[in-house]
Amino acid sequence: MHRFLLLLVCSVSIAASSLLFAQEKSAPLDPAVQQQYQAGQQALSAGKDKDAIDAFKRANKLAGNPCFECFVGLAAAYTRQGDLKNALDSCDRAVAAATDNSNKANAHAYKGKALLTIGKPDAKRFGQAEQEFRTAIELAGNDPVLHLDLAITLLRQSKDDQAREELQKSVALNPAPAMAEQAKLLLANPRRAREEVAPNFEVTTLQGEELVLKQMTGKIVVLDFWATWCPSCRDSVGELKELSRKYRSDKVVVISISADEDDAAWRQFIAKKKMEWPQYRDADRKVRKSFGVDEFPTYLVIDGEGFVKARIIGLDPREDVVHRLKSTLAGMPQLEGAQGGGK
Repeated sequence: MHRFLLLLVCSVSIAASSLLFAQEKSAPLDPAVQQQYQAGQQALSAGKDKDAIDAFKRANKLAGNPCFECFVGLAAAYTRQGDLKNALDSCDRAVAAATDNSNKANAHAYKGKALLTIGKPDAKRFGQAEQEFRTAIELAGNDPVLHLDLAITLLRQSKDDQAREELQKSVALNPAPAMAEQAKLLLANPRRAREEVAPNFEVTTLQGEELVLKQMTGKIVVLDFWATWCPSCRDSVGELKELSRKYRSDKVVVISISADEDDAAWRQFIAKKKMEWPQYRDADRKVRKSFGVDEFPTYLVIDGEGFVKARIIGLDPREDVVHRLKSTLAGMPQLEGAQGGGK
């Protein structure tokens, strides 16, 4: 999933507990219904989506009449499961069960989020999501979250002028600081809505060097996720050594991020193989988690503006992964004439 969708995903998760701006306007639930509904919320917060779905369904059945809150909870759970059909169906049922415009707006917003965050949206789904957010704004009035979500949807369709207006509206409505920062970043660079943005990281290498991605702006950064127990990783050391020396250090930085748990074995392997480029052991898995890496070797190529231009996973036995990495770098205009010089 692209990083620019993080805000949308977070708003789905938060709204599952608070029902965005609408729950406080809803009529109180019957105690028995409330008990099951709360169980659904707790399950959702614990990441137990199936249990949440079962609880919300029980709450809806006990309610007798269609339960708006229950359908919104179901929509959130199905969205997290990646079940588009049931997520959209739950949103439509929530719209039908809504008793006021705020609740209806809430349900339309959920539908827009489901259309954007499940799987790989196509042009049709982008258009549908745009309409859902526009409908939500018509029903709820100006709301910074809705304007920001609409702006992201417009940017995904390269409707940058329209998106700029929505971003400015979102900022003018004094949103939470994190949301205001997101809107300002998108105003400054619309690419952030269309391409994967590399999360910032700070590491202290085996050599004692402190590396911060934000401080490497202008350079291409190659992250090599590996481990000493990975045969393909071990086989790639020689070529990575060559690659680390091929380009000037002011143009390309190669950083190896190890998944090794045995610190001594990691250090011994690096010393034996004379791996002199930056080495870091990701003992707490923080870097791997932030980039969503769980297969080895994996190479990420980050351009000088902080966008992930390639994600190369070593699962194809027919093609050497380092060869694919070299080809990717060779095709980047930024590196023309940058070979030679090494350190």
